[in-house]
Amino acid sequence: MKRKLAVLIVLVLAISCGDKPESGPVKIYYGEDICERCKMIISEKDFAAQYKLSNGETVKFDDLGCMIQYTHDTEKTPISEVYVVDYSSGGWIDGRKAYYIWTENINTPMGYGLLAFKERLKAQDHTVKDNSRYLGSQKEAYDWFLGENK
Repeated sequence: MKRKLAVLIVLVLAISCGDKPESGPVKIYYGEDICERCKMIISEKDFAAQYKLSNGETVKFDDLGCMIQYTHDTEKTPISEVYVVDYSSGGWIDGRKAYYIWTENINTPMGYGLLAFKERLKAQDHTVKDNSRYLGSQKEAYDWFLGENK
């Protein structure tokens, strides 16, 4: 009897969790997936970005600039999560907590020159080494980018 009850509980939990979209970044298939904005193949991991909508849909980009511009121009559904690649480690990080810089010395896929870092000091150090511009938080980077590209 206890075994049947345990199986029933596991089934109920599995079914109830099935409707909730998973949290976290989804896998990008480099060389196959397409950037939502520019429609180019996403091929360089260092510059990829993605976000999740409140309905669970994931939107992928080949360049941080594509994500910012697309979000500004088209997105009407609330964005629940943002993921960008940490330029220092190559791993996915929360884009809302990242620190951003702009550089003209590194060729990003669409030439926007935006890089994201998990740590503020690493972003600031990179600007000194690369003669780049420290933009700061996501909001500050978006404001700067959209002001420069109007």
